[in-house]
Amino acid sequence: MKQSRSKRMQPVAHHAERNEQDAVRIFVEAQKNLEASEQQLQQLLSYREEYKQQLATQQSQSISMRRVRDYQMFIDNLTVTIDSAYREVDIKKKICDEKKQLWLACRSRSHALNSVVEKYRHEEHRHKEYLEQKEQDEHAQRVSLKPDT
Repeated sequence: MKQSRSKRMQPVAHHAERNEQDAVRIFVEAQKNLEASEQQLQQLLSYREEYKQQLATQQSQSISMRRVRDYQMFIDNLTVTIDSAYREVDIKKKICDEKKQLWLACRSRSHALNSVVEKYRHEEHRHKEYLEQKEQDEHAQRVSLKPDT
């Protein structure tokens, strides 16, 4: 017997659901990577501020010029690292946005296919009820046309 449309569409809908689940998992991972990069950036910014404060404190206590240069060089290196961390955060934000868009597209497709399957089931149910009613009507008509014996 020929399979109903809803049953033929069901594997397609399941595949779309799996794609959606994969996409959301990838999106969540991208979010975690972004958050980790943002935390690392904040930590670097905090370190730089601590070293700037230490330098200011030690300058007020008259330290050698060599030590001041070492502090300043370290702070400059931290600044370069911070600039790199900002770029990394920007890249990961873009990746995260792309993964979110992919997930939303997969979710939309999955919902659309599930709606189609439900529509087909509803149509099949209505058609089955129609056939049953038609059969009952025909049976009732045959009984009413049957001569009384």
